[in-house]
Amino acid sequence: MLFQIDDTIVAVSSAAGASARAIVRLSGPGALALAGEVFRPAAGRLNELGGFRAADGAVTIAAEGIELPARVYVFRAPRSYTRQDLVELHLPGSPPAATALVAALTDAGARPAQAGEFTARAFFSGRIDLSAAQGVADLINAADDSHRRAAVRAVGGEVHRLCESHAAKLAEALATVEASIDLAGEDLEIDRPAALADELRRAARALDDTASRAREMGESADAPRAVLAGRPNVGKSSLLNALAGCDRAIVSATAGTTRDVLSAPVTLAGDCGAILQDAAGFAQPDGPVALEADAAARQAVRAADVLLLLVAADCDDVSQDLLLLDRARADNPRAPLLVLLNKCDLAAPAKLAQQAQTLRAATGVEPLAVSALRGQGLQAVRAALTDALGLHADRAGEALGLHRRQRRCLLAAAAATGRAAALLQPAENLSDVAELAAVELRAALHELGQISGQIVTEDILGRIFARFCVGK
Repeated sequence: MLFQIDDTIVAVSSAAGASARAIVRLSGPGALALAGEVFRPAAGRLNELGGFRAADGAVTIAAEGIELPARVYVFRAPRSYTRQDLVELHLPGSPPAATALVAALTDAGARPAQAGEFTARAFFSGRIDLSAAQGVADLINAADDSHRRAAVRAVGGEVHRLCESHAAKLAEALATVEASIDLAGEDLEIDRPAALADELRRAARALDDTASRAREMGESADAPRAVLAGRPNVGKSSLLNALAGCDRAIVSATAGTTRDVLSAPVTLAGDCGAILQDAAGFAQPDGPVALEADAAARQAVRAADVLLLLVAADCDDVSQDLLLLDRARADNPRAPLLVLLNKCDLAAPAKLAQQAQTLRAATGVEPLAVSALRGQGLQAVRAALTDALGLHADRAGEALGLHRRQRRCLLAAAAATGRAAALLQPAENLSDVAELAAVELRAALHELGQISGQIVTEDILGRIFARFCVGK
């Protein structure tokens, strides 16, 4: 993905669909002049507006014969997001009007922006580093509040500052090593390889700890998926609605009412999020429609990050429920399992205890008693899901968020730093192993540079900015 950064680009930067306000954004040397082609301020001249100033007026789209009330916001270079002249035109939130305005500005000489091109200009101008650019994409695509918090920390420069801190220590060590090469044979205090090896081992551990403690940010920031499996009419739809806080599924006493796989977002402990899916009846299919429903349910089970077996607490025999669990386990043997005894309010305490003992012996999992209808036990289910998915607040909400590429770079930097320490430890003189140690330290700094964007390939840039929508 190649970006031209010295022309003027335009795009709708507000969300798709009707809204109270639509935003059309321009960036580049001609942004003010092009905005002046379509916007007339109620007072004064547009080109006289200073940076961080706004003016009310009207937008005229001559080709459509449209005049709309609008407000313009001007951000002068270099104090803008892109460090170029940047203009935003805010108009009534009609998608056709916003599209027509972009077309008018394109006809006037602006170029339609590529996906992520405004943020790419911020990166190439030095306004943000590559880790912050990835944070912007993560913020746009955040699946839940925990993703949002991790993304905000990246946009705020936390990943950048962390890498800079690690890089500064490695650069200091590299300077020491290179000085020993230049001054080989001199009696210098820097010629203490064992002490430097200890410092590098600590640096390697710090890099490794950073990678291991960080939350992994998915490329699409998808929320984890939990799938409800159970016989027809055990209350899966009721539980889905109860946990989601809305009537996502039809609830009926008729078995098999739900045929398709239904999905709903649910909020877990620590404001973490997950997608809860009702895998239809997931029972033996009895016709063409049931066959399709069963295929969809099994696909959902195979993709699940955690399985929830729902059993009716008032039933007399759980053998069919356990057979269904065997089918689910055959499709997905790796996912953690939760066992829920629904309708616990309809079962006598002795019977509930007996059912729980039977399920515990068969599954090795402690069943949770719930009543979807009365809301009983829902908090325990949310807590159990949070544990099963590993979405703890101390990790998801407060931990640093890193992509797999960034994590790989940190681990590679840790490995290279460790190799440098291993070279230095047994050496009598630093100059004896300095050249080999310098190679490893440069490799570690190279890996850290790939996170910040100081060293980056076109392919990596393409992958990162392809995740953006146009206008960001």
